[in-house]
Amino acid sequence: MKTWFERTDLALRVLTFLAVLAGGGWAIYQWKLSGSTDWTSNIALDTKVLPYRDDLRLLVVHVKSKNPRGGKFELDGKLGDSFELRFRRFPDGEKANTVIDEEGGSLIAKADLMQQTGGQYLFLPGAEMDDMRTIVLPAGAVVAISAEMRVHNGTKDEHGKPDVDFITASTIVQVSP
Repeated sequence: MKTWFERTDLALRVLTFLAVLAGGGWAIYQWKLSGSTDWTSNIALDTKVLPYRDDLRLLVVHVKSKNPRGGKFELDGKLGDSFELRFRRFPDGEKANTVIDEEGGSLIAKADLMQQTGGQYLFLPGAEMDDMRTIVLPAGAVVAISAEMRVHNGTKDEHGKPDVDFITASTIVQVSP
């Protein structure tokens, strides 16, 4: 005959085992729900205008990207991935209350941020990257700057081209006279 203490001990062990199973199951569920194999990146733009010569200025742009997840992800240009920085001249002469899309204005330059890495870019867990590009612009110019990261998600779109997910960051800068 088992004593009250032995029965209580057995019950507590069974409950502990069930709690560990439930906690592990919940953790796996949350991990899958949050996109266990998905990627994400935080992108921020930091700009600075420096004198250059005559009426020209240097616009220095730091594209800061961070992988906040616990898993790595890689950009591979051969799969359709890209990481670009685009400069657009902001449209002049718009009327008051006109909304201008971030892709509005004329494209004046773009930079492939993966070019110097051979078309591949590896983001380790928690890694922070800082890519810098500089462009010479006339004083007084207003430019829209956008950084866009596109990652092939393993499928094809309706046109048979690689389907991609993307994330962007944008800002507008006036090149000081």
